[in-house]
Amino acid sequence: MTRAATASPLRPARLAFAAALALLGALLAAVVLAALPPAARPMLPADPESRGEAFEQAMAAALTKVRAAGEEWAIAVDPADINAWLATRLPKWIAHDPELAALEPARTVRIAAVAGGLVVEDSLRASGAAVLSLPVTPSLADGRLFLDIGTARIGRLPVPGSASALAALARDSLNRLASGPARIPLADRRTVELRGIGCARGEIRLLFATLPAPTEPREGAAAR
Repeated sequence: MTRAATASPLRPARLAFAAALALLGALLAAVVLAALPPAARPMLPADPESRGEAFEQAMAAALTKVRAAGEEWAIAVDPADINAWLATRLPKWIAHDPELAALEPARTVRIAAVAGGLVVEDSLRASGAAVLSLPVTPSLADGRLFLDIGTARIGRLPVPGSASALAALARDSLNRLASGPARIPLADRRTVELRGIGCARGEIRLLFATLPAPTEPREGAAAR
């Protein structure tokens, strides 16, 4: 009787204390996240449909433009345009081509550019977890694009055990989306090669070269 009488009033107190801690943690995360400078916060523009479509058209025009063989050319990309494309155009590409289904998780990825790298948020909210941000440093080596993904964070707070399920999903989304050969084959058999990538505040700078289609061997050349 004595044990039951003392335990009963403590249980509600513990629950209230745990709830207060959870609320305090959520508020702290929100405050820290809001304290990030605007350029470090991934954003979706107010008109994502038109921005996503315009970005896709502009990239297609730049990639397919007729250029001198081996000519290098550069563009600067606003990460907000990439975010608009991921949110509005990528789902349509997936619906059109089932082979792109593996990119489905990338629809919720949001990107911002800062000096020397990217800040990426994965807003997979189905788990009920807070939005995670990841520092990402892109690089090129041996003709491939690599993403060095750092520790998952909520705002500036590191997430304990950043190999959590949500962080792993974010990493997988990024690697499916971007890592791989740094060459884009065109329909006319030309190739666009990514030769440089850099990040500055509010923009991603890309250096490309357009390579000519391979020369067809002359008839009878193989016989000689």
